[in-house]
Amino acid sequence: MFRWRIVRGVKRGDWRPRLIGIAQVAIGVVALLGLATMLTLSPFLLLAFAAVQGLLVVGVILFGIAAILAQRTLVLQEFDPGEEIVREGDPGRDVYIVKAGMVDVLKKSPDGPLEVVKRLGPGDHFGEIALLRDARRNATVRAVTRVEAFSMSPSSFFALYNHFSGLREQIDRIMQERLKESPLEK
Repeated sequence: MFRWRIVRGVKRGDWRPRLIGIAQVAIGVVALLGLATMLTLSPFLLLAFAAVQGLLVVGVILFGIAAILAQRTLVLQEFDPGEEIVREGDPGRDVYIVKAGMVDVLKKSPDGPLEVVKRLGPGDHFGEIALLRDARRNATVRAVTRVEAFSMSPSSFFALYNHFSGLREQIDRIMQERLKESPLEK
């Protein structure tokens, strides 16, 4: 069960803040214990401080891992036919660019079942609306065939979006078209 939670966390993309949080706690514990040892001059706290100094190394290594992996702008992911890539109502974490394969964009109909509203293929992207509007996903995207897609973290997406006006205009135009085709329910 623990292993499954780790895999789900990696797939959802929320592992970076958790990794950084663990590193901060590890380094914070050592710092607080060191401060308490200096203020009280207690030999027991000195022993405890010496025992937990290894957490400094763990914290620095975790920060390093998070920093190295954060530098990757595009991460190639593979999805099997029928696999949901994003789900309507979930928080928007990444933007995806389809490299190979086909995906269906599905929305809940008034009757309840999901209906296909669009099919996307190589070169198409999805997920930008949730990030730009700071909203939840407004559609489910499911792989029709085996799909290879690049995922881009919010920080990487916003860096590109804010620095390249041509890209920003293109994404804004596509987003407006998509919102006209299938407006968000409030």
